[in-house]
Amino acid sequence: MPIQRPQNWLLVSFDQWRGDWLHQSWLHLPVLRGIASQGWDLRRCYTSSPQCVPARVSWLTGQTPTELGLTINRPYTVAPDAPSFVREMKQRCGYRTVLVGKTHWTPHEQPGDLRDNLPLLRELGFDHAREIAGPKALQRMSCELTDLWREAGVFDAYCADLRDRYSQRRRHCVRPSVLPEGLYPDLWLAGVAVEELKALPDDQPWLLWVSFPGPHEPFDVPAAWTRHRSIPDPEPRPQDPVLLGQLAPAGGVLSGKLEQWPDGVPAAALSALRQDYANHLELLDQQMGRLLSALRQRPDAGQTAITVCSDHGELLGDWGLLLKGCFLEGAIRCLFLHQPPGGRHGLRRLWNCADRPYGLTESLWAVKDAVACPSRGSFGQYLRQMPSQVTIAFADEEMVVH
Repeated sequence: MPIQRPQNWLLVSFDQWRGDWLHQSWLHLPVLRGIASQGWDLRRCYTSSPQCVPARVSWLTGQTPTELGLTINRPYTVAPDAPSFVREMKQRCGYRTVLVGKTHWTPHEQPGDLRDNLPLLRELGFDHAREIAGPKALQRMSCELTDLWREAGVFDAYCADLRDRYSQRRRHCVRPSVLPEGLYPDLWLAGVAVEELKALPDDQPWLLWVSFPGPHEPFDVPAAWTRHRSIPDPEPRPQDPVLLGQLAPAGGVLSGKLEQWPDGVPAAALSALRQDYANHLELLDQQMGRLLSALRQRPDAGQTAITVCSDHGELLGDWGLLLKGCFLEGAIRCLFLHQPPGGRHGLRRLWNCADRPYGLTESLWAVKDAVACPSRGSFGQYLRQMPSQVTIAFADEEMVVH
């Protein structure tokens, strides 16, 4: 049997897309559902940690947050010689490696310029990178996008809008972005990704990692992308004090989060923020459509695997809470789809991957092995070898999902 050449890999990641918001009837997500129907849809995929920095460092390095000593968001810089699946693909298999979007592998708390990270990203295995930060960090971290905001005269308005949104800890504020549509981070990034996709070689395997900063709050999709639909209410907070004490024991992570939101998210804001989140998902689905349309124009499209994932979830009002940082299902369950070249074949009906949990980091590294060395096994074969439980770490607690 001839040795199969490495596959190209289009890796798309989202920030804070909860894993159970894909197949819901109130969402119009035809592109991602198409990928799910032609590939592997891990409906019980769980993050290694329900916060950005530990989850993202884990998925790059393959190490657990506990091994890294990084179980909460804090200033952290990935070491240049840290393990990296990107570096492995470049050095062992000759991949051209390109990154566009958010990494959060360096601190974003103090003002800086993300272009200063280019030497580090090269050490981690990227030939080329166009990095941006998350929506809140973009008021501090300069990059190609914030340069464009300044040129368009909207940077100060963006920063003022953020300050007002988060005044008095109003994380539930919902209103359209002040940015022009073409400079809204996720829409702008999709255009950059298409540009980079067109520039990739067709005579060598490549990895293009497109890391969207959405649907992370603030809840601010452009006005043209808003629509209303019927969305069920979030999971209510248990009212029985005995049950609540059992589920959220005093001194624990969940108990501390409940103390921060003693009265929950204001009821008047719940519907609006869930509508905005749904609108953001549909905006992102259309950006995936732009990417796939550009991919189909390439001569090597039939040799390209596609993976879509998120770093963690978003509570969206479950138990009266927002964001993540606890072990509730909405925070720890993430999106994970993988479509091999030509779609998934074989064991689709004989083996259902939806009933057991998978780890996000382990699944990404399994895709790396499947695309870089397809003669050694398919992604499905790697999945069947994974442990049947997932360990999730946050702060000084761990949770095991079976």
